[in-house]
Amino acid sequence: MRRVAAFLMILTAAGLWLPGALRAQGDEAPPPAAGIVRILVPPAWWHWDQRFSQGTAGRADGQLVPLGVDFGADSLGTAQLPFLGPSEAALRAVSGLPTFSINLGRSDLALSANVRTEPIGLAIGLSHRLSISVLVPLVRSRVETSFRLDSSATNVGWNPAYRQPGAFDGFRSQVDSVLTALQAQATGGPAALRAQAQAAISQYQALLCGLYGVAGGAPSASASPCTGATTAAAAPFLPLDTSAGGKGIGTRLAAARAGYAALATAYAGAGVAMPAFDAAFALPSTALTRDDFQSYLSDPTLGVGGDSLAMALHTRLGDVQVGATYAFAERPSWRGLVTATVRLPTGMVDAENDFVDVGTGEHQLGLELATRNDFAVATGLRLIAAARAGTYVANALWRRVTPPWLPIAPLSSRAQVRRAIGDYVALDLTPTWRVDDAFSLGVRYAFFRQAATHYSYVDAADSARIGLPASVLDQETAVRWMRIGAAVTFSTLDRFAAGRATLPYTLTVGYQDTFWGRGGRTPQASMVYLTLATYFRLWGSSEKMGAW
Repeated sequence: MRRVAAFLMILTAAGLWLPGALRAQGDEAPPPAAGIVRILVPPAWWHWDQRFSQGTAGRADGQLVPLGVDFGADSLGTAQLPFLGPSEAALRAVSGLPTFSINLGRSDLALSANVRTEPIGLAIGLSHRLSISVLVPLVRSRVETSFRLDSSATNVGWNPAYRQPGAFDGFRSQVDSVLTALQAQATGGPAALRAQAQAAISQYQALLCGLYGVAGGAPSASASPCTGATTAAAAPFLPLDTSAGGKGIGTRLAAARAGYAALATAYAGAGVAMPAFDAAFALPSTALTRDDFQSYLSDPTLGVGGDSLAMALHTRLGDVQVGATYAFAERPSWRGLVTATVRLPTGMVDAENDFVDVGTGEHQLGLELATRNDFAVATGLRLIAAARAGTYVANALWRRVTPPWLPIAPLSSRAQVRRAIGDYVALDLTPTWRVDDAFSLGVRYAFFRQAATHYSYVDAADSARIGLPASVLDQETAVRWMRIGAAVTFSTLDRFAAGRATLPYTLTVGYQDTFWGRGGRTPQASMVYLTLATYFRLWGSSEKMGAW
């Protein structure tokens, strides 16, 4: 017992590592003996719809929050979508309301993630102590979504030019003509009216060019007086005609038309014909809908160029694992293994254009060292202590650079970054009661800790272009969790060796639940797993199938 206690203290002090949430679970089967091939099928089913919070407004660290909490808002606007800030500033200017704020309505996104791993593994015993293995996982990741946008309180609608390109071409053309004519008259027109023409430019140009800009679309003249106010300030949403912002625009535009009409009449009396200014600037009369907003999110040209917050589904290869296992202890009271595993970057990471995606792997080369030790504690009672440590080789991939609490980011924030996934460490303890020579029951405790992932730009110039350091992606990437679970195993290996079973196999069915977590993005995941292992002989004559 002293030796057992001492070894457990060593394991705890070492703090060894476990892989992430999508690793193939439940390798409860013994490694193959010399000359034996083991075929392993360890599927696992994961589900989560909550995560453990960190820094979430109104929530304590570690408190459970819905997965979609960052997408919800009582008034969806620039606080959640800061890239709408230039549009909001332009609308404040043209409406004359310095406190105008875009309000798209009350938003809510319910998310539920399911991941199914269906691996198949092959291991060959090279000697009574050494075996090699490969595990090839097929992963199906699915994120169910339910996005709601209550637009009953919204103050904006879809910009007509986004639905019907050219809707404001007539207005923009007249603005060009009017301002060009006023500039010509202010410098070369009738002397008695030059001061009035210059006053009209000073009074109306900011408003008219502001409206010219928020209308969006291509400039209606190659040398427009409003060239600086074109698409840079284009607004995907405009104030409703019945809103305060819409009424402000309507009032100011009507005053500008009236003032210009009076000046055009004066020029007509002097024999100068001024261009007409009667083209409509029609504000939306219908509030923005959920479908409108989702269309904007998915539009690569006029919108965000991402997903529409719809379901994400992938069935792809996960990260293939190749390993070698060595049995360093084979005693009645202590049996020990050490395993080295290489993880290949064959899985798929979550897509940078999908705001709710779950990938099928890390897609990053990694190395893991693990040990599994089986201690005899009492008659029929054993303690399995497993520990793993792992690290990854940095790689490059495309990401939208945005803080985690602002998950919707524009296409302009996309950049290639260097990603260095943090090392991981954990301990897995399973007291196991062996009922007879075939059945055993185990209760499992698992602890996992992973350091934060670090990001940097591949092209340093992207920092100035995007306006954020790549390190904002580091936030809330550190992970800690604890799980508890139970499993039952049925094995015919001893019975087969004694000639009382015709097929050598082991079958384990288990369940685990995450009851504690920290880090901010740690999912409150539950898992059901099943491990089926069967054995057959390639060479040798011993009836022993498993190394233990």
